[in-house]
Amino acid sequence: MQKIPIDLAAPGMKLAKPVIKEGGMTIMAEGMELTESLIVRLENMKIDRITVQGHPVDMGGAGSGTKYAERLERLDVLFRRYGEDKWMMRVKNRMSQYFQIKAAAQEAKMNAAGISEIEENGEDVVEADKGKV
Repeated sequence: MQKIPIDLAAPGMKLAKPVIKEGGMTIMAEGMELTESLIVRLENMKIDRITVQGHPVDMGGAGSGTKYAERLERLDVLFRRYGEDKWMMRVKNRMSQYFQIKAAAQEAKMNAAGISEIEENGEDVVEADKGKV
């Protein structure tokens, strides 16, 4: 099971846990298969994250060049002096999870905006669709 931002949800994914709104009201049951319309509904209800079955989204983010991926890479350096401090390691782990999610979401948004790598004259070039960016 994997907790993902709603931005990365895709039709066909199945919920590993029910989606519960503030106040304890269940919106969608465990095991439901997501459709495009259900994803839009969740976004409209301001649901930030869902838990899906398996690990359908690569949350690594490292090496992707996004600002969150760069922050993720710096965590080891920033927390190098606190290896024995359990509290600080918990903070580092939470920050790591947060930056992984944000890096993956940022990468997905870039892909959705029409940014793609193309090969031109033997060189990799990043080109954006001007109408979508």
